Amino acid sequence: MTTSERAAVLDEQLRRGYETFDGFILGERERAQAETNAGGASAQPGAEDGAGDGGQMPQILQAPGANGGPQVATQAPPMPGSQNTESFPPPEDIPNGRDDDVVARQLREAAMSEPDPELREALWDEYRNYTGLSDN
Repeated sequence: MTTSERAAVLDEQLRRGYETFDGFILGERERAQAETNAGGASAQPGAEDGAGDGGQMPQILQAPGANGGPQVATQAPPMPGSQNTESFPPPEDIPNGRDDDVVARQLREAAMSEPDPELREALWDEYRNYTGLSDN
């Protein structure tokens, strides 16, 4: 097997690993959201003073990076009372996001929930840059 063939095999294994990891994160996120919805945020221990984990997702999620080292994506839990239920549709040049990785999904969600139009557009620009849409 040539070096390029081995690299292709390893790249495919890495891609499958990322898909598995992404699926795990989505499942845990849905589970945490369901628990939050079922229990109510104010009924969780430590929800008012920020003590305890209150059923929130972990703040740091790790997956192996392309060079074997850790690739870290962070997501802070929402601040109490700061839940924004308003959602803004994506611009027309933004695809449906079905193939987004965790970071792209976080950028998309942040942009769709941002009420300030200037900040929202900056987030969409960052999404375009991250996903390579700005290269087209």
